[in-house]
Amino acid sequence: MASGRCRHGRAEGNAPSADVLAAVRRLLEEGARRVSRAQRFCMGTADCCRFRLTGETPHVTLGEAWLAWKAWRASGRTRVELPDDGSCPFLSGEGRCMIYEGRPLACRTHFCVSAGGALPRRDVIDLIHGLEDMDAALGGDGACRLPEAVERLSRKSAGRGRK
Repeated sequence: MASGRCRHGRAEGNAPSADVLAAVRRLLEEGARRVSRAQRFCMGTADCCRFRLTGETPHVTLGEAWLAWKAWRASGRTRVELPDDGSCPFLSGEGRCMIYEGRPLACRTHFCVSAGGALPRRDVIDLIHGLEDMDAALGGDGACRLPEAVERLSRKSAGRGRK
């Protein structure tokens, strides 16, 4: 499901186990390997991170949102702020991804034009299905927009008093 509204189910406030996150990470890493084999490489323009500019926003499953949130927290941040300009909240002022190791499949498979465009869906459909299966197991309700998904996890964590 790719709705604009984030509905990551009942489990969004409970962090998945390390084993579940490792399984999600393996799927994402496989996506990055496939991009490399297809000889598509990030050009570092960060155009794909300016969602209003491209008209495209990556959608993530609950497992991907958790990895992104954990990468954000590992950088010392505790709150996600949605930028007014419609860009990715994880894009630094220097145009670099601040959650690079925790970026979702859509970001890893370069949906941006300057990197060659998205890999054909048939080349990553098994990864998508694996992430959807993990989402269901975590109590998620399907993929939703990256910024809102992670911002929602940050609000939940803030409400629990976590830093």
